[in-house]
Amino acid sequence: MIEAFNAHRKTLFGIAYRMLGRVVEAEDMVQEVWLRWQKQDPEKVESPKAWLVATMTRLCIDQLRSARHTREEYYGVWLPEPLMAATERGPDEAAGLADSLTMAFMLMLESLGPIERAVFLLREVFDYDYADTAAMVGKSEVNCRQIVRRARAQLEANPKTPPPPSAQAEQLVEQFLAAAETGEVKRLLELLAEDAVVYSDGGGRVRAAGRPISSADHVSRFFIGIWPRLPVDIEWQPASINDRFGLLMRSQGEIFGACSFDFDGSLIRHIYLVLNPDKLRHLASGGLAS
Repeated sequence: MIEAFNAHRKTLFGIAYRMLGRVVEAEDMVQEVWLRWQKQDPEKVESPKAWLVATMTRLCIDQLRSARHTREEYYGVWLPEPLMAATERGPDEAAGLADSLTMAFMLMLESLGPIERAVFLLREVFDYDYADTAAMVGKSEVNCRQIVRRARAQLEANPKTPPPPSAQAEQLVEQFLAAAETGEVKRLLELLAEDAVVYSDGGGRVRAAGRPISSADHVSRFFIGIWPRLPVDIEWQPASINDRFGLLMRSQGEIFGACSFDFDGSLIRHIYLVLNPDKLRHLASGGLAS
């Protein structure tokens, strides 16, 4: 039984993380599915993968429903826990799944209810047909098609652009940080897309902007304003975060923030700052989940 489970473990974690946006919760869900799987009679399970995916999906729907009040009461901007590059890739996952790990995609999922999110992920990300998807979530195929159509419309309203090569992305971010440190507003504006946005998640635990900060002018002034409050010994460690170029922010050897970027050609369009310490604990050991 363990071989069948391990063959799909990465996929199960991938579903749970995209559903919940929390690394530790996703790992807990994988463990719960494993405990339930051990109680099954393998000879009575026609498709282990179908059983495992259906069980994970239903558990995550229930978890999201129970956490609804907490999400609604969350202070300020909610961002998913940062996911490091090697955390989630598995041999049974297509390379195209990476796009569904980005902060932008995860934020889009937040606009969907638990069942809507599950339907969209199963159909559009994990490529299940409508019949299987409908059976897993207890909805009709017609309802599932409507859910996917609405979610697609939201995605199309925010068209994605391919990320620049990693070396170019790193160079752009280095230039951005240098300009913020020296207070060069003009240079910052040259590096930012006109509709640039900063999303800053402190969760009420640490100081952060309570709402997204929009426009290149406001974003540039935001960074110049917060720079004097950053630790004097801050270290910016390059990292792949949610499949985009990012930085881990360290002080006295400890991670106190994670920052990732979306680009529009050679300009920075979105900046995601995760500062809530509760969302950074899993990074202490290198950010790699099981």
